[in-house]
Amino acid sequence: MLVRRLVLIVVATFIVSRLASAVPAFGQEVRDIHFPVEGPVTFHDDFGDPRWGHTHEGNDLLGKKMQPLLAAIDGFVRYLVYPEADWGYAIVLEGIDDYAYHYLHVNNDTPGTDDGAGGAENAYAPGIYRGASVKKGQHIGWMGDSGNAENVGAHLHFEIRMPGGAPINPFPSLVKAAQEGTFDPAATAASPDINTDRKIVTNPSSACVSGTRVKITSSKAVYYCGADGKRYVFPNDKTYYTWYPNFSGVTTIADEALASLQLGGNVTYRPGVKMVKITTDPKVYAVDLFGTLRWIASPEIAAAMYGSDWMKKIEDVSDAFFINYKLGDPITRAQ
Repeated sequence: MLVRRLVLIVVATFIVSRLASAVPAFGQEVRDIHFPVEGPVTFHDDFGDPRWGHTHEGNDLLGKKMQPLLAAIDGFVRYLVYPEADWGYAIVLEGIDDYAYHYLHVNNDTPGTDDGAGGAENAYAPGIYRGASVKKGQHIGWMGDSGNAENVGAHLHFEIRMPGGAPINPFPSLVKAAQEGTFDPAATAASPDINTDRKIVTNPSSACVSGTRVKITSSKAVYYCGADGKRYVFPNDKTYYTWYPNFSGVTTIADEALASLQLGGNVTYRPGVKMVKITTDPKVYAVDLFGTLRWIASPEIAAAMYGSDWMKKIEDVSDAFFINYKLGDPITRAQ
């Protein structure tokens, strides 16, 4: 009798544990992830929606075929579907904390077709195989419509699962990641002044009137008087014109007066106004607040942010002045 009761307890415990891992967790946990798709997509909170006799255990991100899929976390490829299964190609990544990230409906077509014959080379990025290590933001595959998505259109079904397999709602994590990977040039260009952009701390005893512009007769160089009493030089006309429309309001002072002001550094481009690059690097960067350069991941993203003539808004920065900037997070999708 005692043995029978023990067996029943073990069986009941097993059933409860299985049910616990199968029941969706509807909490709002936010994971620190990289947005899993490069380029524009649309998505909403469809976690838990009914799906042919079960609930939706992820979020669908609708986009275009062959949009790059990116690793959400640092980790490894736990599972990769090959050859293609009934549910299509798929990738499962796992982090060091045992959370898993599922990518479903990976592309199965030859680019430009809907032939279903694209093979693994058009589904998974080079170097992606079971057991392979991946870095956050790394290209791992391409969006598609494989499996039961053939009649739905290209999209990524993205899941986050806790250790043990229970799904959590990816939506809050995706929203956070999407905000971190985007950039609004117009809003950023509203940076009020150079003091704010350079985080200049006010010095009450400053001899330089904060926010004024000065020069001397013998030089074309124009300086910005910072709130700390130091002078900041505009390295060239291009930088100056992102902040001011003309030279009206620039005051000419004596050489001795200028020399008495400590040099604070160079003024950087006004955030949001122009994109920049250097001749030795093909990457194009948006200028964000505080002299931060953010690489724009694709021409499509640049066009979405700056318009169809975006290439006319790129200016070369000398290698000598490039060191005035710092590198920030890349821009991986348009708002």
